[in-house]
Amino acid sequence: MKKIVLLLASAALTLTAAAEGYQVNNLSSKQNGMGHVGTAMKLGSESLWFNPAATVFQQSKFDASVGVTGIAAKATYTSLPDYTGKRPQQHFTSDNKISTPLYAYVSYKPLDWMAVGAAFNTPFGSSMNWGDNWAGAHLIQQINLSAYNFQPTVSFRIGKHLSVGAGLMVTWGKFDLSRSLLPVGAANAQNQALMGTLQQLVPALSGVDLFQMAGDRSLVSIGLEGKAKAAVGINLGALWDINEQWSLGMTYRSKLKMKVDSGSIDLRMIDNQQIAQTIGAQLPQLGLDPTKLSSAVVKTELPLPASLTWGASFRPVPKWEFAVDLQYVLWSAYDKLDVRILDPKSGTPVLAIPVSEKNYSNTLAFRFGGQYHAFDWMTVRMGMYVDESPVSSDYLNPETPSMTKLAYTAGVTFRPAKWVNIDLAYGFVGSADPERTGSYPYTNSILERVNGLLQAAGAPAESLTPATTDFSGNYTARAHTFSIGVGFRF
Repeated sequence: MKKIVLLLASAALTLTAAAEGYQVNNLSSKQNGMGHVGTAMKLGSESLWFNPAATVFQQSKFDASVGVTGIAAKATYTSLPDYTGKRPQQHFTSDNKISTPLYAYVSYKPLDWMAVGAAFNTPFGSSMNWGDNWAGAHLIQQINLSAYNFQPTVSFRIGKHLSVGAGLMVTWGKFDLSRSLLPVGAANAQNQALMGTLQQLVPALSGVDLFQMAGDRSLVSIGLEGKAKAAVGINLGALWDINEQWSLGMTYRSKLKMKVDSGSIDLRMIDNQQIAQTIGAQLPQLGLDPTKLSSAVVKTELPLPASLTWGASFRPVPKWEFAVDLQYVLWSAYDKLDVRILDPKSGTPVLAIPVSEKNYSNTLAFRFGGQYHAFDWMTVRMGMYVDESPVSSDYLNPETPSMTKLAYTAGVTFRPAKWVNIDLAYGFVGSADPERTGSYPYTNSILERVNGLLQAAGAPAESLTPATTDFSGNYTARAHTFSIGVGFRF
């Protein structure tokens, strides 16, 4: 029975990943408090990520920084009003675990005109948990995505005011997700259509409504885990330190392709023995052969987009510094997601999975921040940023309810000794709009299959129920971030 369900699971599976949400900007506790700016600033070892060219301007021979951020995010979904008055609006709130992106930077300046270093951080990631039995469980129940990056870096100063730098990004990752194979709830139109066609195909199901028996629970859910091979890219930067007041910087990070060659599948049947037995007894009569799928491998590819960032830093007096960054992210690289289920020996498809269209757009992010060196032992910061959503309303989905982010940040650094600093920061991330309305196309692959069986039995096409529909609703999203970091220099 488990193999039969596995076949249906794979037929319904479309691997998804959170788009706007899987770029992480919380990679420095100092800069978290300053709106994530830093492209034109001289940040010591932290410049390894923000602009590798600026590392050569560090004042000490050795500089190191480590830290972690806790991200507490919530999203809400509200179904669109039913103007017939037959169904009340539904409200759901995600229950996400706290995400903890981290970083570690070390740089060494052996010569006045050269610096070398290494960075480790988590530049991409996402976490969203809607629960097992909410209205959109057939799209996503829970998703976790993490990407880890190691970057050896070298930078050179050309003359007194200009520097260049380059880092080799070696990035790998992992993901896990779960989803229901079918929409939850007996009232769903596709469920009713599917049950009707199953009753036509399988006489033993006449008068049996599995969805009515299941109530608000998923009949079958699937979990998928996978690891991505290491991908290699570059992080290039240039810094023009014009004078004591002004600096200009620019960085380029290349696109990376995270390739998954295999994954493990975990299936969860509804905890109702009668329903489970009914599924196990009747689904084989649909002519589905699961034997090859039990050993199949899942392959897919997820792009981590390239980005260009321009920055300017202004220091009107020694105690004050203001900075602005403008980042262009090439999200158009994520136009579709192709998941293949293959025989591990021959490489031939075991089951055809429809390509999932994403159609993301390139975006701009504007960041602004300022810091004030109040005392030798304390610096305070504030900042804000606006980050466009790459997702159109026609593809808005609950994996990460993509909003144009509007965030405000604040932070402080304490220096108990000249060679050490302790950094704290807080940020509130909201959206430019109070809520966003959108939809996402969903294809019920099982209904699509039984429609095919009905057509093969002579049923006219106009009598079949369309297998594709939209999941629509209103979304809101918000997050609180808390960062702590420690730095050393000698």
